[in-house]
Amino acid sequence: MAIGWFDDLAEAELYFSDERLETEAWDELDNDSPLFQKNKVLKQAYNRLYYSKEFILPTYAEADSDDLVILRKANGEMAYYLALQLGEDRRKGLQAQGVIEAGVVKEKYDSSKLYDTPIPQFIRDLLCQYLAGDEGVHFGAVDLARSEDESVNTKVHNY
Repeated sequence: MAIGWFDDLAEAELYFSDERLETEAWDELDNDSPLFQKNKVLKQAYNRLYYSKEFILPTYAEADSDDLVILRKANGEMAYYLALQLGEDRRKGLQAQGVIEAGVVKEKYDSSKLYDTPIPQFIRDLLCQYLAGDEGVHFGAVDLARSEDESVNTKVHNY
């Protein structure tokens, strides 16, 4: 059964062993219940990317083989980020309460980033072809080679 854009956990493990130099945060998920934790972080990574307003991504079933090459990398990298940043929910919770500086740990939060979903830049770079909005794929009319002398901008109706 698919986990995010990976066929299964074995394929995700292969990604980490073959493509990622640093895997410590992923490997540490083995300590308690490896299937449970790794499956969860892969699903959470998929959900964060799939439901992001920044991208229009295909589901596992909709993705073709070219899509899956990119989506698996993004899924793996997002999973690694989440494994590495296990305290991220606490920080976002502080931001939601309006805290802009945590004195004990000397962290400062940018109040303008409150509504931003944390996604590392490398993952955004991987998914640039799936961008939503103005940055994504555009649709429009263009001039084509044809037997008429009119351009695409010529009005051809009588309203």
